[in-house]
Amino acid sequence: MKRRYLLLVAASLALSGSLAFTAVGCGEDEPANTSGAQPTDDGERVHGLTEAEAAQTLVKVGDTTITLGDFANELASKGSFIRTRYSSPERRREFLDQMIRFELLAQEAERRGYDDLPEVQRSEKQMMIRRFLEERFDQGGPEEIPDADVRAYYESHRTEFHTPEQVRASHIQLRDRRTAARVLAQLLAAPNDLRLYRSLAEQHNTDAETRDRFGDLRFFSRPAERLEGEPAVPDAVAEAAFAIERIGGLHPEVVEADGAFHIVKLTGRRAPMHRTLEEADRPIRSRLHRERREEAIQALITRLRAESDVEEHFDVLGEVRLDLPAGDSPTVTHPQLDPTQRPSQGGPSGAIPAPPTKAGGAR
Repeated sequence: MKRRYLLLVAASLALSGSLAFTAVGCGEDEPANTSGAQPTDDGERVHGLTEAEAAQTLVKVGDTTITLGDFANELASKGSFIRTRYSSPERRREFLDQMIRFELLAQEAERRGYDDLPEVQRSEKQMMIRRFLEERFDQGGPEEIPDADVRAYYESHRTEFHTPEQVRASHIQLRDRRTAARVLAQLLAAPNDLRLYRSLAEQHNTDAETRDRFGDLRFFSRPAERLEGEPAVPDAVAEAAFAIERIGGLHPEVVEADGAFHIVKLTGRRAPMHRTLEEADRPIRSRLHRERREEAIQALITRLRAESDVEEHFDVLGEVRLDLPAGDSPTVTHPQLDPTQRPSQGGPSGAIPAPPTKAGGAR
């Protein structure tokens, strides 16, 4: 338990850059061998060490033994700059002192029961899962995706790589022209007041599709250049949005379309895009690799669920109660429009629970 706990914590700190390690060779002028094995007449050497040499005890801290091989392996896993930094005997001794210090603190934390904390055990599980997934599913990279698969994806998703100019707009849809004109006059009098726009959109927008997101229509093209999957924006509203020059600006007139009256506000603009297969090659490979990796992981999880005894009680989920900010809604996509909103604080800041103690352990 102690050894496993040490290695897991050490891996976590190493990943965050808390410790700087380097590689050790068999001589001061000999470059570190990060590839591992060195075949010689004496048999396979790893980082300049035979199996017997690697098994030598470098330091003992309580019941924990760190061998010369452990030391070399940890150093060799780091970048060339750090390896060079620890190339001298004096600097390697400095690194060894850091390892001893780290081990002493880890043992003391474990003695005080910190290894029993839920967050520590969860971190251990997360690191174990990450290592398992890396070894099981990350052996091949995006470069191993066949060229034919890359081309097939490019040809079947041309709209991802060839798009016309697009704009993003918000609208307030009303049922009568007089009310629409009055609301537009209020907004034109304060065109940069986002809070006013949000308030009026909440009061007057009758479009059920966009009511909960302040009338956001998302990105769309001109009516003659629309792509599959674009939002259904009335032609007159789209033309009005493209006619607005400044992002954040309003169309100066009420727009009539499909029996309703619209106030149109421009919120974004995208230039046209045309990418060749060569330009799209790398992102396509990365996407296909990521998708196939996720599919393989999901297939494994599906099999594990089928083979395991997973008992679920969904009926108790309704008992969970969480404190949410006043007026917050999961359907609101632009909370930044209201600068007065602040995230709620779920509890006292900086409160740290007292660590548990083991039977007979000191605190």
